[in-house]
Amino acid sequence: MSQNKIVNALSYLSIIFAPFIFPFIVWLVTTDHQDMHETAKNAFLLHLIPLVLTILTIMIVSITGLTTKNSQITGIMLIILLVLVVLVDVAMFIYNLYLGIKILITD
Repeated sequence: MSQNKIVNALSYLSIIFAPFIFPFIVWLVTTDHQDMHETAKNAFLLHLIPLVLTILTIMIVSITGLTTKNSQITGIMLIILLVLVVLVDVAMFIYNLYLGIKILITD
C-alpha cells in the first residue's frame, strides 16, 4: 500500500480524530503531490460543512431570539434547525468514513 493512499484515506478518516486539522495540514504540506493535495482539500471542505452549519444555526437562532421576543417561535426554530444540522452532520460523518474506507479498499 502506497504512502499516498494511506495519507489520502487518513485525510477523510481524520473526521474521527482531528477533523479539518489533519486535512488542512496535509493540504498545506503536499503542494508537490497533486493527488494528495486535491484529496486533502476535498476532505478539508467536507469536514468544514458540519462546523459551518452549526455556527450558522447558532447565529440564526440567536438573532431570532433577540428580535422576535417570542420563545415559542425561537424554540420551534431551534428544534427544527438542530434536527436538520444533526442529520447533515451524521450524513457527512458517514460519507467521510465511506470515502476513506473506499480509498483503502480499492487497488
